[in-house]
Amino acid sequence: MIALGIIFVLGLGLSSYLLLMRWQYVSVTRSQAWNAALSMAEAGAEEALAQLNPSALLFSTNINSGANGWSLLSDGMYHAPRGTLTDGYYDVAITADTLPTIYSTGYVTIPSLSATLYRTLKVGTGFGSLFRGPMAARVNVDLKGNKITTDSFDSLDPAHSTNGLYDPAKRKAGGDVATTLGVINVQNANIMGTLYTAPGGSFTIGPQGSVGDVAWVSGGQSGVEAGHYKNDFNMDFPDVLPPYQTGLPPVDGTVGGTNYTWVLGNGNYMYTQGNGANFNSDDTILVQGSARVYVTGNFVMHDGASIIIAPGASLELYVGGANTSISTVYNAGNCATFNYFGLPGNTSIGLTGNASFLGTIYAPNANLTLSGGGNNTLDYQGAVSVNTISMNGHFNFHFDENLKRSGPMRGYQITSWGEN
Repeated sequence: MIALGIIFVLGLGLSSYLLLMRWQYVSVTRSQAWNAALSMAEAGAEEALAQLNPSALLFSTNINSGANGWSLLSDGMYHAPRGTLTDGYYDVAITADTLPTIYSTGYVTIPSLSATLYRTLKVGTGFGSLFRGPMAARVNVDLKGNKITTDSFDSLDPAHSTNGLYDPAKRKAGGDVATTLGVINVQNANIMGTLYTAPGGSFTIGPQGSVGDVAWVSGGQSGVEAGHYKNDFNMDFPDVLPPYQTGLPPVDGTVGGTNYTWVLGNGNYMYTQGNGANFNSDDTILVQGSARVYVTGNFVMHDGASIIIAPGASLELYVGGANTSISTVYNAGNCATFNYFGLPGNTSIGLTGNASFLGTIYAPNANLTLSGGGNNTLDYQGAVSVNTISMNGHFNFHFDENLKRSGPMRGYQITSWGEN
């Protein structure tokens, strides 16, 4: 009886130990599968984002959600073919809304337990702004002009603009300058904002240079105010693809008794002649509607040539040639009504001649030169993202913070994330 009792106790202990080990194995296996199922769901969300962002840059919501084998089903959502990976599979769908919601479910089967675990993601999307700040370069920024000043305003906020335009009495310290690879040469500029470089980047500043908030710079302080230099900047510069393959040729015309070199209304225009478009000193482009112009070659405006954008009109200008020179732009709207896009072959942009320029420039491979002679101060209201920036003259650069909300977009980005 004593021996049987001892054997029973030992057997009970061994059984309890084996049962504990079994539950530990099940717990670990389920935990691993649970995490793997989330990875499957994330893979589905990545595929959905790729479906929503099919090109280098996206400037409209006209997305073919049914491309790449996706199908519109009875639930009103577009579904992708089931994605199968080594450890499991996922099902993903996107809603047909202007701002789609992504639903992705990842599945992982545990053969030893004859069980399948799943995790579900609900991902909200929104438009990503093309411009994160006023002045961004892939390589170097050189502010070698005289009395260069940067700051910001908000054309949508009456407290920080007047009739949607820059008002120095309402300015903000959002005149940031950023680079991802090179050096920011502040020299003697007044930067009402923050300097951003990538890790390992640097900046130089002259004896009269000032970087900080409005009070710091306006108060005559020199140097960089504490907290106004950061070396963690990261930004990609996706290429601009040709916006379309065919368009109407721009033509001349007479409006109100005045002759114009080009008269642009609503629609897509395309200029493919010779080396590009060349405008003499007395040439004028009149924009009367929402116009998009794609110039496959160079776009050169000699001094005295001008672009007139009528009230309520807008112009998107795409240039594929190497060289661009922009003289005078008369813009009756706000910064969002003139947008310039340089394709990968666009490597040089010169901006001269404007007492005030309202618009944006995005050309990731172009070296932008802003030059002005004499004692005239040139005002730039808008934003630029280019390869390098060089200023030589008297410039005031004002970033319109409303461009983050209503300016050109760069595609869809994640705005919310929920897991089940």
